[in-house]
Amino acid sequence: MLNYTKIMSKMAKKLNILHQSGQTVFSTNELMLHWSIENKKILYTQISRAKEQGFLRTIQRGLYALDGLEVDRLELAGNLKKKSYISFETVLAKNGLINQWYGSYFLASDREADIENEYGKFNYRKLSEKILNNRLGIIDSGHYFTAGTERAICDYFYKVGFQQLDDLEEIDQNKLIEISKIYHNKRLEKDILKLTKLL
Repeated sequence: MLNYTKIMSKMAKKLNILHQSGQTVFSTNELMLHWSIENKKILYTQISRAKEQGFLRTIQRGLYALDGLEVDRLELAGNLKKKSYISFETVLAKNGLINQWYGSYFLASDREADIENEYGKFNYRKLSEKILNNRLGIIDSGHYFTAGTERAICDYFYKVGFQQLDDLEEIDQNKLIEISKIYHNKRLEKDILKLTKLL
């Protein structure tokens, strides 16, 4: 006969580990690490059990959230596609450089993609592996990566060309010029120099 108290106690410990992690979104591999389970068959059994008992919910294949816990949209955006970081209009709007809110989260990634789910719209714009792998101006936010203001400006100008921006007072001119060189794009470097004259 199954000892349900013992099963629930084990599950409670697993859930407590997830709560204490500070994350709101978990990949299969992260659950494996948090729960110290090496056997994938056992891991999937534990995930299924947690879902059946209403503790975990699936966001998409291989990505889960704790039921009843608010999902951090930026953390989710950075985890829907692994090779990605938050940038473009999302960072620019957050820092007051543009005032439009597009209703989507914009990220740099290795592939173009538009993902829409109950949490919002997520737009992934392709950058080359060489640019993506250069971490200059990218901030590790703990559970996802985000472009600093200067990196977001360079990403944005690289994809859409020169744009007028608001509130340029906090921009680091030297950092902006340094980051612009990682794209190996003369047009971008000219656009950034044009912007620095407005600073």
